[in-house]
Amino acid sequence: MPPGGWQQPTGGMATAHPNHGGKFGLGRAVGFSILSFGLWSYYWFYVTRKDMDRELGGQRDDALLHTLGLLVPILNFFIVYWLWRDISLVRGRAGLSEFSAGGYLVAAILGSFVVIGAIVVYSLVLNKLNEYWDRRAGGVAPDRPVATAEKVIVGIGAVLLALYVLGIIIFIIAVAATQST
Repeated sequence: MPPGGWQQPTGGMATAHPNHGGKFGLGRAVGFSILSFGLWSYYWFYVTRKDMDRELGGQRDDALLHTLGLLVPILNFFIVYWLWRDISLVRGRAGLSEFSAGGYLVAAILGSFVVIGAIVVYSLVLNKLNEYWDRRAGGVAPDRPVATAEKVIVGIGAVLLALYVLGIIIFIIAVAATQST
């Protein structure tokens, strides 16, 4: 078996989930990621990894492990590369241009020093994935409905974001109060 647990696909494109093949809009992805304090991006990764596993023959069921692996430094780079490589592979099989998953990963890593750079690279990959779903659906793939799990994740993340902002405000007030005395 090649590195990363990736297996050669065994067959055609399987559809085992009602929302399989649906697109995540860029506005939704960026908005939910920000509102959820970044937690929604793990949801997206998990769902997309499961979708790619189905597209590549459905022989794997390690999306949860891959998603948890994103929390491990260095391993996370490999895991992102594997997903992006698989997106590129299914694009090629659908007659779309492939892209350099390694090049995009390097750009994302370098772009992470300027936060907006990583967001731009992610947006490019999301666009390529949505193009694939459109091609696979014969022209226009539907947008995925917002799932209950997404709502819960965004809600939890929004609470964490609010607590974080509140903590910063309290810290600033405390520092200002100690300096004025």
